[in-house]
Amino acid sequence: MSLPRSELRRVSALAAVVALVVCVGCLLTDHLRWATHRTTEVQALSEAEAAAQQDAASAPALERLVERQTSQSLRLRNRERVLGITAVAAAALLVVATRRPAGTKPPLPATLDRCMPRAPVEPLSDPAETPVDPNRGDDQTAPEVDLIPLREIVDRVGREAHRLIPLLHAVQAEYRYLPPAALDELCYLTEVTPTQLAGVASFYARFRTKPCGKHLVEVCRGTACHVAGADRVLEELKRGLGIAPGDDTDPTGQATVETVGCMGCCNLAPAVSQHGELVANVSVEDLPEIIAHCLDKSKRRSGGYRPFRKKTAAPIESGTPLLEGPSGLPNVVTAGWRAGAHSTLEDYERSGGFAALARCVSALSPEEIIDQIEQSGLRGRGGGGFPTARKWRVVSQQSGEKYVVANGDEGDPGAYMDRSIMESAPAGVLEGMLIAARAIGANRGVVYVRNEYPVAVQRMRETVDQMRSKGYLGKGILGSSLEFDVEVVEGAGAFICGEETALIESVMGRRGTPRSKPPYPAESGLWGRPTLVNNVESLACVPWILRHGASSFAALGTESSKGTKVFSLAGKVRRGGLVEAPMGVTIRQLIEEYGGGVAVGRRFKAVQIGGPSGGCLPAELSDIPIDYDALRQQGAIMGSGGLVVLDDTDCMVDVARYFLEFTQQESCGHCTFCRVGTRKLLDLLERLCAGKGTRRDLSEIESLAVSVAHGSLCGLGKTAPNPVLTTFRHFRDEYEAHLEGRCPAGRCKSLISYHVTQDCVGCTLCAQHCPVAAIEPTPYRQHVIDLDRCTRCDACRTTCPEQAIVTTSPASPRRRKTQPNAA
Repeated sequence: MSLPRSELRRVSALAAVVALVVCVGCLLTDHLRWATHRTTEVQALSEAEAAAQQDAASAPALERLVERQTSQSLRLRNRERVLGITAVAAAALLVVATRRPAGTKPPLPATLDRCMPRAPVEPLSDPAETPVDPNRGDDQTAPEVDLIPLREIVDRVGREAHRLIPLLHAVQAEYRYLPPAALDELCYLTEVTPTQLAGVASFYARFRTKPCGKHLVEVCRGTACHVAGADRVLEELKRGLGIAPGDDTDPTGQATVETVGCMGCCNLAPAVSQHGELVANVSVEDLPEIIAHCLDKSKRRSGGYRPFRKKTAAPIESGTPLLEGPSGLPNVVTAGWRAGAHSTLEDYERSGGFAALARCVSALSPEEIIDQIEQSGLRGRGGGGFPTARKWRVVSQQSGEKYVVANGDEGDPGAYMDRSIMESAPAGVLEGMLIAARAIGANRGVVYVRNEYPVAVQRMRETVDQMRSKGYLGKGILGSSLEFDVEVVEGAGAFICGEETALIESVMGRRGTPRSKPPYPAESGLWGRPTLVNNVESLACVPWILRHGASSFAALGTESSKGTKVFSLAGKVRRGGLVEAPMGVTIRQLIEEYGGGVAVGRRFKAVQIGGPSGGCLPAELSDIPIDYDALRQQGAIMGSGGLVVLDDTDCMVDVARYFLEFTQQESCGHCTFCRVGTRKLLDLLERLCAGKGTRRDLSEIESLAVSVAHGSLCGLGKTAPNPVLTTFRHFRDEYEAHLEGRCPAGRCKSLISYHVTQDCVGCTLCAQHCPVAAIEPTPYRQHVIDLDRCTRCDACRTTCPEQAIVTTSPASPRRRKTQPNAA
């Protein structure tokens, strides 16, 4: 029986390797032997020649010696020739045997294989030819997948390597995860290498490398959702579905529960998405129907659970109100927005849209456009605050092909301004890009949008198509020589891609890893060409400036921070939503005049501003103006403008721990300070929250935070310690309390306990809601909580109608005793 071709190639390669090793070994042995005996042979020849010169009778002995050495040299030369020819032939056979057939690529590297179940790779032409091992059980094989749709996906998306992220999105949309067989076939059909595919698929959080359950539930873990109890919702949801710790899918494969960094609906926290449909203001009482639906069971009432009610059935953006403050203040970005409705292209045209573009292409030169932006004082609204005109001028002075990139990767937990802008007025962003293209001489543009914002992605693409059909994009725009077109690129779940160089890498289909600067993107960016990267809000301001004049924009705001800014207000505030206010507005004005203050009976404690790169400022500093310079003096930054309000029920040590956990998970791992330093900081904060910290830990936290800020490569690492440093500065007493084993806010589970007071009426609701049966139901009698069994899930306290369950966090005697020695 003849061997299969693959087996024959394997045997041939093995034989070639053996022959090559033998030949090389023999050659080395001969040369070592000759080198060893050469001195002896030369000495013997010299002695024989000397003897022959002195005595003629010794001449025959010399001749025999010369003949013997000559014969040995000839044998050695012939042996070397044969071994050399054999080695060359073996090497050629090895090359032929190991060469891949034309049009094939190696399988995926083991780095991705280890995290995904393997399946036999079957060619599209004839899947039935793939042999199946009869001894392999069904439980060891991955689910079979139909590879036929891959050809249509590749034809639709493209074969180029820079199309890798859109290709993976399309594959995941088809199979609901990334099957290994599909990824192998994708390498065969495209220019993507297996190494590149493995690196990208494992880098981005939104790509699933394991099979997804029939029902997909996503829980938002943004800042607003975190302080509103998202962790408890996640914990109870997994417990109700029977998902083991460390897993995300239940044993039956019915449901998969994933977490999302931020869904951008912070005023609706906690938020849960079920099959893409938002469920807002979710509490533990709302979970039974979600669980029943995931397990394909009919809705059941259990104990004292309230019937599940969806708080908002409308699209996400309809739940984001535009908060009103003092009248008479102009709106720059949100002008013309219709509450709860999508502003169409026709609406934008009727409100004066594209008038600024018409003026730029007909009456203003590129240099005059940049001068207008410079006179307005516009600074980048993405967080850096870099003067917009300065960046435009640098790019305009470069030669060759240029690009304009709109950065819509709004990853800060607690921020949703860019999402609302792209959903409510996408044409304003695109007009700003057109004006920027006219100013710098670019003809290509990219809008990069987070994958977590599906509505924004859809509406940006729809608006691009509409503008292209109406002649606002393409060649000869508005009858001028301006040529410009835009592509909408969808991200894949990496916070680091908000950094401009990481974003550019992602657009090119690579891992979103920041690179060292210089060169800056303005000099060498997308595809090595000069690239202008602006935040979507910055671009949305440009048409207003060109329509109303630079002086009108400069008249708003402060001396160093001109114009207005769109802020998002969320957390422990009565009215959450978007606020557009002039730069220089105070934190207190935003919270009280726009947001209505905190809830009755609660105390305004602090505000987290600027996301994980910002800082926590106490209520005592709420009268400082919000601009780029004033906040930086307090150790915080404005960031993209997200504000999360905290009250006296929030633990500042836990808030710092939350942000360090977020930053550590989102670190690209490129530099050691960020990769290792944030991990060490997180470990120290987790020890404090568990009541195991020492005074030495406090000094180590402070010094390590400073080192991480100074030594990191990009803005993510440099600003990652800000929440730690600001809480350390303004809330040092809470860190000291955790050293004593107390959590003053009653937030850290390891440091609190639950007790039932005499106000209990014995309604048994707490016992019915307890997931671990830590409360024995005793009708009409005061209940008792088994503290050894209690998991501190807080279900009993939030359910009690009489507020008879309280939490306490007394200082542990053991901690007080050992604390002095710990220093």
